[in-house]
Amino acid sequence: MTRPLILVSSVLLGIGLVAPTMTIYPKAGEFTWLMELMDPESMDSVTYSIFGIIVELAEMNDWFMVVILSIFSVVFPVGKICVFWNHSFSTQDPKAFSLYNGAKILGKFSMAEVFVLSLFLISMKTLPGGTFVKLEYGCGIYFLSVITSMITSLLIKRTRK
Repeated sequence: MTRPLILVSSVLLGIGLVAPTMTIYPKAGEFTWLMELMDPESMDSVTYSIFGIIVELAEMNDWFMVVILSIFSVVFPVGKICVFWNHSFSTQDPKAFSLYNGAKILGKFSMAEVFVLSLFLISMKTLPGGTFVKLEYGCGIYFLSVITSMITSLLIKRTRK
């Protein structure tokens, strides 16, 4: 039962990392028309994926945020799924179970859930000048990967008892 769920979680995570996650629609309040005349490119909407956000931060040399987002939104979730795959193929191996327990502990530090929640909160808040953020389908797919990963973890825990 867990392998199909791990597969679904893996596919959803892969798509969720590269699919459009959010679009930013910049506005300058009552001066939007002037900004569109002076610098039309700065008023274009921009769509980001999770990888796109990380790349954009790297281009801005914001290495601290690149490392934080990469570790907690990419490396930990991918590592957790790798441990699930390992556990699913060697259920009787005590080493696989200890890896699973380690992944459970590290999974608590995964910011995947926090990342999705923060995107929802940002999208609900109107930013200065009327700028707003619209969540795209990638956010939902990433959220589903988080949910399927949590369900997988619960199923693995139940099958070990």
